[in-house]
Amino acid sequence: MTLTTTRRNFLGGSSGLALSLKFGAVGAAGHENVYRRWEDIMRNKWTWDRVVRGSRGLNCTGHCAFNIFVKNGIVWREEQQGEYGHQGDDTPDFGPRGCQKGLRQHKYMYGKQRVLYPMRRIGERGEGKWERISWDDALTQVADKFIDIAVEDGPESITYAMGTAMILKRAGFAGLFRFSNILGNVIPETFAGVGDLPVGANMTLGFPLPGDSMPAVFKSKTCLIWACNPAATRIPDAHFFWEARYNGTEVICISPEFSPTAVRSSKWVNPKPGSDAALALGMVHVMIRDNLIDWDYVKEQTDMPFLVRASDQKFLRESDFVEGGRDDGFYFWDEASGQPQAAPGTGFSNPFAPPDPNKKPESLVLGDLQPAVEGSWTVET
Repeated sequence: MTLTTTRRNFLGGSSGLALSLKFGAVGAAGHENVYRRWEDIMRNKWTWDRVVRGSRGLNCTGHCAFNIFVKNGIVWREEQQGEYGHQGDDTPDFGPRGCQKGLRQHKYMYGKQRVLYPMRRIGERGEGKWERISWDDALTQVADKFIDIAVEDGPESITYAMGTAMILKRAGFAGLFRFSNILGNVIPETFAGVGDLPVGANMTLGFPLPGDSMPAVFKSKTCLIWACNPAATRIPDAHFFWEARYNGTEVICISPEFSPTAVRSSKWVNPKPGSDAALALGMVHVMIRDNLIDWDYVKEQTDMPFLVRASDQKFLRESDFVEGGRDDGFYFWDEASGQPQAAPGTGFSNPFAPPDPNKKPESLVLGDLQPAVEGSWTVET
């Protein structure tokens, strides 16, 4: 059978159907015995035994605060918490913090990839064949191997890998550090396996994470995002860059690829891979050539005036010409006195240690000193 209709008949039938649906809805709304027990069923299903506080940071060091909902000993839900200190009326707040990566972190506890006991490889490397062994057996094998290697090749031939899962658990590997130091073993820098930290800063300052807090980005006129991708790897803090851009900061991303960070930046500079050093040196050349440097700031706040030994290209240190002198005491040539002077703020305590309340605070203030920024001199050591 073939069904046919006209446009007029179809529209007329549609109007009748719409009216019938409308009146039917009115009749249902007036019914008093509406079934609502499903709400109680869902409430009872999603009740929690307890709510605990925790933090998340999948090697981003974000440590974002979360409320963690636990039922029958299992994490079922997590919620971000915005309980962070107010930074001031002229800068954005830190909170709320967190990302999808952090929300999924608890899945590691229940994943098949989690190792809960010692495993020994029984097949070829890469085959994925393992057998479970006891803790006593595992520790005995490791200890025997340590002794054999240390006796044959020396303790420095043994090294440890922290693993990416341990980077944020500093207390967890403190014992391993101590164990290694006692035996004279080698521990690479904890981020060595990741390779995404500024190595130059670590080598120069002895600390891999120098810098100001994130609100400082909001107050800057120009911000360079170089060799990093905070839109993907620093999600909790990335909003500072974008809010700074809306506030008038020129955010420049220097990256060979058009990354998620480059998409959101004011300007994208894409040098060829491996040419970053040439780009940086070219920028420095232009700054010096065109006198775009605040020399008073450079002399006081940087190590540019420090004297460098011509023989080995290392900084001149107090230990070079003072018996028992410190290795972290540096000098510059003072144009006012015509002789080397100790650079203020060097040769004292660990800069990252808590201040001593019984000592006068260390300062970089130059006072009457006038450091030279170029030249060559002879210093007896």
